[in-house]
Amino acid sequence: MLDPTLIRTEPARVQAALGRRGMAAEAVQGAAECDARWLARQAAADALRTRRRRASEEVARARAAGEPTAELERAGREAADELRQVEADLVHLAAERDEALLALPNLPASDVPEETIVLEETFLGAPPRARRGSGGALTHWDLVKLLSLAHPAAGHGSPRRAREASAGGGFLVWRGQGARLLRALAAFMLDVHARDFGYEEVRCPAVATREALEGSAHLPGLEEKMYAVSKRGRISFARRFAAGLAPRSEQPAPRKRGGEPAARQVDRIYLKPPSNDTDLFLAPRAEPHLANLFRGQVLDAGALPMRFVASGPAFRRESAHGGAKGRGLLRLHEFPTVEVYAFTRPEESEAELARAVEAATAILALLDVPHRRLLRGARSLSHAAAKTIDLEVWVGATERWLPVAALSSFTDYQARRTETRYRAADGKPRLVHTVGGAAVAMPHLVAALLENGQEADGSVRLPEALRPSMGGDRILPLKPPDARGTKE
Repeated sequence: MLDPTLIRTEPARVQAALGRRGMAAEAVQGAAECDARWLARQAAADALRTRRRRASEEVARARAAGEPTAELERAGREAADELRQVEADLVHLAAERDEALLALPNLPASDVPEETIVLEETFLGAPPRARRGSGGALTHWDLVKLLSLAHPAAGHGSPRRAREASAGGGFLVWRGQGARLLRALAAFMLDVHARDFGYEEVRCPAVATREALEGSAHLPGLEEKMYAVSKRGRISFARRFAAGLAPRSEQPAPRKRGGEPAARQVDRIYLKPPSNDTDLFLAPRAEPHLANLFRGQVLDAGALPMRFVASGPAFRRESAHGGAKGRGLLRLHEFPTVEVYAFTRPEESEAELARAVEAATAILALLDVPHRRLLRGARSLSHAAAKTIDLEVWVGATERWLPVAALSSFTDYQARRTETRYRAADGKPRLVHTVGGAAVAMPHLVAALLENGQEADGSVRLPEALRPSMGGDRILPLKPPDARGTKE
């Protein structure tokens, strides 16, 4: 979050900076007013604590001198009663203040433009345009089907078949050469980041707590785009009865024709969640785990920068799947990605961002993918980012640019939320700066590899860097096995 002191001392500067992001000045004013009310109540609490302490001292002095203490004790009780009320008010004011501060995004860096600009384009020769008769080049979703690389995890046909799907729309089951391609890409990118750029490989859980997501600034703003892991699950009647959770009188009656199924009756009864249960979400990326890696700690300045790279699934709700913008690999609810993240001193933050961009660019160059680099405009920045460099790849058949990497400098915004600091040369703990982002996400990269590498016979030519892992120089069309099965 932003430094409350900055909002108190330079409100005009904060309003102007956030105005570049399209935020109304009223949001900053509201946060400043919440902070002012909290400060005033905090000062009142401090004054009452002083008054209560002095009353106690006076009582002790009077008793030692043999003087009456009734009035002094009454004054002490009054101060204590008032303090309890003020402290209760402080709890509510602190929650209101935190909510207002959490809603304010990071200040954009001074060199961030108003609108996104292209910094550099790199075409490695002319983008290939394979031809297949009069139909032209195939799109990546046609190639995925032709090469049997993946299947939708959604049911087809009747509503019952849709309910029986393995995951539903927006999810894929990768198979054969498709699954092998994802594994090869992840291993290749992890090796490049670790070997050539000094990132330490880590593996993160697929779920994240609310506190972790608040620390990385994914919450509260992006909760509607996440999958919440329910704390309450359904349990069969047999298990409930065996555990002593349901008396015999609650046993559902046998299912009757036309009556309500017994399973539906049981589904209305939920187990009470454990008291130590926490809100969990499917992690939108590895960043929440990496941002909270040293939560509440003071790091050794000599150990900075600390660089990490993680590979794993990313989960997010997408609003649409139909039309050209949502076909194939363009809008998935779950996809594999490789991310980098670094903790650094403030003066090295810009250099660390450049290093992360260089690493992601090197991967695209080694994969022979036409790409370009963009500086994201202020209005397009994520909530925590002060500056973002985007990398996009060119997909030849559909002739479009697709984003594959977004590397951001978060300054001390996330570190203030997670209280991650380092000990400076003067011995005082100071907030670290953090840098991170996708480097790179795979679905759009796979789309580019398929469309740009396709040959006239339907095969896909692989870049040199992936051939050892893939066991050949191309992906060939395969006749999928008959999965219809037979009836007994």
